[in-house]
Amino acid sequence: MWDVIIVGAGPSGLAGIRKLREAGLSVLALEKRHDVGGVWLYEDDPEGHSSAYQTLTMITSKVCSQFEGFPFPKEWPDYVPYYLAQAYLRRYAEHFRLIDHIRFHTEVQRATPTSEGWEVTTSAGETFHCRYLVAASGHHWKPYLPSYPGTFEGESYHSHAYKRPIQLRDRRVLVVGVGNSGADIAVDAVRVARSVDISTRRGYHILPKFAFFGLPTDELYRRALAPLPKPMRRFFSNLTLRIMVGPLERYGMPKPTHPLFYTHPLMNSELLYHLRHGKVRIRAGIDRLEGNRVYFTDGSWGEYDTIVWATGYEVDFPYLPSAVIPTYEKAERIYLHIFHLDEPRLFYLGLIQPNGCIWNLSEKQAALVARYITGAYRLPPDVESQTKRYWQEHRQRFADSPRHVWEVEWYEYADTLDKLIRKHPLPRALHQASAYA
Repeated sequence: MWDVIIVGAGPSGLAGIRKLREAGLSVLALEKRHDVGGVWLYEDDPEGHSSAYQTLTMITSKVCSQFEGFPFPKEWPDYVPYYLAQAYLRRYAEHFRLIDHIRFHTEVQRATPTSEGWEVTTSAGETFHCRYLVAASGHHWKPYLPSYPGTFEGESYHSHAYKRPIQLRDRRVLVVGVGNSGADIAVDAVRVARSVDISTRRGYHILPKFAFFGLPTDELYRRALAPLPKPMRRFFSNLTLRIMVGPLERYGMPKPTHPLFYTHPLMNSELLYHLRHGKVRIRAGIDRLEGNRVYFTDGSWGEYDTIVWATGYEVDFPYLPSAVIPTYEKAERIYLHIFHLDEPRLFYLGLIQPNGCIWNLSEKQAALVARYITGAYRLPPDVESQTKRYWQEHRQRFADSPRHVWEVEWYEYADTLDKLIRKHPLPRALHQASAYA
């Protein structure tokens, strides 16, 4: 029997292997694909796991994304394209000898609680047993598609199925949603499509990728703003963004009616450029569909050949019992986005949507899980009330919707985990043991 089975060998799964092995635990990661990387392992298959596309670039800079003690190569660009991101993850796995603890081409079909832990069954009918289970299979793989009255007769697909700009050549394109994927696809379309519109129901804050002195915006935030008290951080963040970008109404965007970081920030410099040049047009939310026409809530309409639904993803862990799948309605049973209060032998890694990189936060999550399994850390006696209070505050601070339920402020969340990790060191015998023997 394994101490821990991890489902998935993406960034969070790799972080889990490293930190749990450092605690001297026996670990097996089950990965259904042929290599590490998760969504960063590109595949030319609209129905596949990866949501990556050929022009995808990280929205967090390499300085703010790297794992502990494993920096990106200096010669790589500040914002890394998907294929270098996957190469970095592969190097990380090789450097820390994580590959030895992964079984590829092994898809988990079902995980069932037992008296001793978990029985994990694969699609090939194999069974594995473990004391603890870590769900690290990601939450950007199951597309969410909204429904509207009427029928669209043109081409229509989710952004998950978008792979290359040639798909949009000579098309009248409507991108629905102005998240990071939607903005990337609209920018791609400008170069090849006949026209490009974006439909959005509300205004969003848009952050350029580079700020003052040529620094990546997230690096500037980390250096200058993150250490400030929360009220000052909010004030100077808004002031800095207003100086760098100006009023978004000048770009044709609706004015945001919510504070910065109330929703997930949009990081894109090119969209701002193309909006001001008139190559991308902003439309209101959708009212109904009719043939090749889309009618909007402001009474206007447009004709399109292709609709790309950049409308996000559903969180799902189909191999888990339904009672512990972390849905929007059940979020209040999860402590620190890691520990399920109703199943103490189950942990989530990467079940967060930070205003920063998930990768290094997953390492911190895994380090705390390692301390829990080894007995160095225990949940607080009042964990129920703490969790309830956290989610009450969370729903006031962030948009109260399924899309934003997993939002966290990177620096506050990292600080919380760091304090717990320092306060609860691993037992000396485990800490001194070689994790990679």
